[in-house]
Amino acid sequence: MKRSSSTWGCDERGFTLLEILIAIFLLAFITILVVDTTQNAFNTMERTGEFNENNLRIETTFARLEWDIAQVYSPLYFSTQMDIRRNLGLVDPNSLGNQGGEGKDKSEGQKPPPQVNPALQAYYQQMLSRFERNDRFITVSQEGLPIPRIYAPDKTTLEFFTSSNRRKRENIPQSNFGWVRYALANQEVNSENKVHPDMPTTVKNLVRYFSAADPYSPDRFDLTSASTTIKGGVVLQNVDSLEFQFWDYKRKKWETNLRAVTDGEKILRGLKVIVTWWDSTGKRTAERVFRPHWPAVAPQDPVATQNPNRSQPGNTGNTGGGGETDKPEEDEE
Repeated sequence: MKRSSSTWGCDERGFTLLEILIAIFLLAFITILVVDTTQNAFNTMERTGEFNENNLRIETTFARLEWDIAQVYSPLYFSTQMDIRRNLGLVDPNSLGNQGGEGKDKSEGQKPPPQVNPALQAYYQQMLSRFERNDRFITVSQEGLPIPRIYAPDKTTLEFFTSSNRRKRENIPQSNFGWVRYALANQEVNSENKVHPDMPTTVKNLVRYFSAADPYSPDRFDLTSASTTIKGGVVLQNVDSLEFQFWDYKRKKWETNLRAVTDGEKILRGLKVIVTWWDSTGKRTAERVFRPHWPAVAPQDPVATQNPNRSQPGNTGNTGGGGETDKPEEDEE
């Protein structure tokens, strides 16, 4: 009996060379497609991460500024400046606004100045001596609260009084009030921290200095002293330029000189920050407008209201009805 060569019905010829080449080509095509898709995904992730990191730096800086500016403190947001001469009895309130007609005796019909309690007079003199003759405070409000002085010697430095401090530990000797200064400081640039090939070596750091240990101290930050305990934290690196602008509510425009603003050193109505810095994408510029949380109104002095001809020192708002002030205008970014 003969045995058939194809007992099991199998074809033992195998794949042809053409079939093998087609299989290899398909496998290579799929491999290349997978590698390319994976590489694109990694590149997209790196670009997105770099973009987010660059934006995170400036947004963190603006968030820190907003936290401090929104809680800036001054009694002039809810009160008026004390007329210490009037409270000391040096000026008769009954004569304020009563200038008299021409040809009339100014002393006619006027009452003598009221007598002031010696203890009260000594108290006013003490306030005058403490809060009108130092670098940090200008004078006091009608309630006797010290009015902080906003300090901006140039367009890159700003120091103000804020209630944004939060105690890191319980029962530490710190107040919610504190002094904040934003200023530029020198930055060391080398090949390791140079984020862009075109970045110059003259860039600086934007530094935030803060002190809440003795908020009513009459002296400003002395950063050059060897015994100072004030440490600054860098909020933004590689800063090319920085400019603070202040809202003048009477002229309705932004000013770079704080002293050119009406009552600029006494009360902050709006702040615009324009910063230019370098990151991995090159040179960038951003600006942001910040406002305090206090209502945009100007409190009125009751005595000045009763005597409209009187000029109130340190009036912090418009003299129109209601004492409302105009809000800062935001520029479109």
